[in-house]
Amino acid sequence: MSGALQRIARRALSSVLLFLVLAGPTPGAVGSCGGDELDRDADLDSYCAEREQLVCVRQALRREITSGQRDDCRREAIADCRNRSWAPRCQPTERQTQACLNALRSLDTLNTPDDELEECQTDALCTAERSDDAAIEGR
Repeated sequence: MSGALQRIARRALSSVLLFLVLAGPTPGAVGSCGGDELDRDADLDSYCAEREQLVCVRQALRREITSGQRDDCRREAIADCRNRSWAPRCQPTERQTQACLNALRSLDTLNTPDDELEECQTDALCTAERSDDAAIEGR
């Protein structure tokens, strides 16, 4: 009798495991019910502060400014970004702003002028409906 119970228990366990494998989320689909966080509108305050601080760090890495000047530059960047707004008809997504920030973080682009990084251009950050003057105001 115990042999029969063991077989039934093994089959039941196998059935449960099979169900969990088949019913579970597919790779990459975890959290997909809530939508992609990178598709939401970007927060200008955090994007601007991080972007401008990265510009300061890049200048220091290129030895254009000292480490003390870099620290002052970073503090000023945080303060300067507090009262900015996106230009009319320009509302980039988190994905677009993260692409720019990643380009600024990359040592591969260190010697590329910051204003020439393709990922940080207005065309890359703003939608096709934008006007020609759609750049971040106050920059």
